[in-house]
Amino acid sequence: MSDSILVVEDNSDLSLLFQLVLESAGYQVATIDNGRDALTQIEEIDPQLIVMDIMMPEISGLEVARQIKERPDYQSLPILLVSAVDRLKEEQIAESKADAIIYKPFDLDYLISRVDRMTSDCLESKNQNHYSKIAVS
Repeated sequence: MSDSILVVEDNSDLSLLFQLVLESAGYQVATIDNGRDALTQIEEIDPQLIVMDIMMPEISGLEVARQIKERPDYQSLPILLVSAVDRLKEEQIAESKADAIIYKPFDLDYLISRVDRMTSDCLESKNQNHYSKIAVS
């Protein structure tokens, strides 16, 4: 697996945990500790998936996800939100345009399985789009 994942988490211990777990599953991982830097560095990092905390200083993960998904090049980029808030309102998640959410605490194997599924779904979607463009040409 050579998919790259961007972890956006302001808690350095959790960020390191996400990095170690995802790297052990075969992913390349870049970490950023705030939403503003995620917005400015996303093009440089060019991730295949983002794992992002919701509760961050300055700008929430919900808002960062929404701003990323508004960019034409990143509309199909999968975003997995991570939340310590018991349950968010469905409309908050929908407005963010994030693809999935998991709630803390969670099993690390569950995190890996969600990431695996989201990256494989994204790859399938890209392949289908590629082949449909060839068929149309």
